[in-house]
Amino acid sequence: MAPGVTRLVPISAFPHIGGLKAQLVTLTGVAIGIVLNLLLRVEAGAAVSIALSSVIAAWVLGDGAPVACLAWQARKSRCEPLPVFWRRIFVKFIGLCALTGTIILACSTFPFLEQSAAIEWLIGAGTIEFGLVAVAVGTAIAYLAATDRLSETPDDYLYQVGRAVLLLGFREADVLFAIRVVIIKCFFLVLMFSAGMTAFADLANDPAWNHSVFSAHWFDGVVRLIYLVDVILAAGGYIATFKLFGWHIRATETTPLGWIACLLCYDPFYPLISRSFLPYGDGPGWAALLQEGSPVFYAWSVATLVLHLIYVWATVCFGPRFSNLTDRGIVTGGPYRLTKHPAYIAKNMAWWLLLLPGFIASGPIEGLKRAGMLAIVSFVYFQRARAEERMLSANPDYQAYCAKISEWGLLASLRRLSRRYIALCFRSRLP
Repeated sequence: MAPGVTRLVPISAFPHIGGLKAQLVTLTGVAIGIVLNLLLRVEAGAAVSIALSSVIAAWVLGDGAPVACLAWQARKSRCEPLPVFWRRIFVKFIGLCALTGTIILACSTFPFLEQSAAIEWLIGAGTIEFGLVAVAVGTAIAYLAATDRLSETPDDYLYQVGRAVLLLGFREADVLFAIRVVIIKCFFLVLMFSAGMTAFADLANDPAWNHSVFSAHWFDGVVRLIYLVDVILAAGGYIATFKLFGWHIRATETTPLGWIACLLCYDPFYPLISRSFLPYGDGPGWAALLQEGSPVFYAWSVATLVLHLIYVWATVCFGPRFSNLTDRGIVTGGPYRLTKHPAYIAKNMAWWLLLLPGFIASGPIEGLKRAGMLAIVSFVYFQRARAEERMLSANPDYQAYCAKISEWGLLASLRRLSRRYIALCFRSRLP
């Protein structure tokens, strides 16, 4: 069995909600979180916390809890002495504490994490009370016990980490898997939480509804609102890795190329490269060529907005399973019915639409140079997509999904239509 993969046969026997219902649950949670913050007018850090709580509560109530209840009713009895069961739970709890301590150590050691807006807010939010710690410990133990009872093979990576801490025999592959999980969750959760704080501050200072509809400032505000929804859902995904609900991480990226291609798209690496090596954003913007209020401006703006909506739609489809560099189950609904990478495609197309008028206004030489720099960024996303496909190719569900996309996806459908059109044109010219 692969590292980190614990078979949850009872849970997998009950399907999670999917399609439109799952997307409505996700959108309802994030909408309630944003509206609550607009009404309460709290600080940015508290705003992200409220929004995350709302989203995760919607996921648990709408998806996780019903599935877990059905799985609990159909659980299989395990013939083992009670002391053996609680000894394993104790070892898992030790492993959980070790991983939590590793996250705390990393957030207080590495400057990127320590100086992030998220960690600074958490440190300044107040002291931790003993009663809260006691509740957290009790909840963690109850969660570990419930998850263990539903696992056909409870010997998971938490158990192996606990054995390693206690200097007992352990599987090295599982411990390495746990380290990768901690790195992914710690880095991206801090990143998304901090981005959410910035997005909430922007929403409070300059919301889209303060501007005339379809004006340049209105479009900019709507796009910022879309990215706020995106980072809230992304941060929620890194928190909601609950095995009890089937949202756990099944596998992680292990190749250097996969990690590099992904991390280059985020802080602190992306701004460094974009400023020092690929400053494609320097120069005239799209307003230099497209006059606000003109038909071309409206068409260009709406097309860009639609691409951003497709991008966030892809994140909504992931729901609680959103995560970079991991396999947490294959998403096949929404825009993923048409192509394997709708988020990357839509995001890059939106960037090209936003920047292309500025490239043209920069002149032929400077414009081509800026376009070439953006092309390199798009190539990084292409490599990132390829790396994800290689990682997920070990999953039989992904293999079946790829075969379906190859036959019935958007490109396959367009190829069939073009062949039919060419055949019809050829037949119409025959005598």
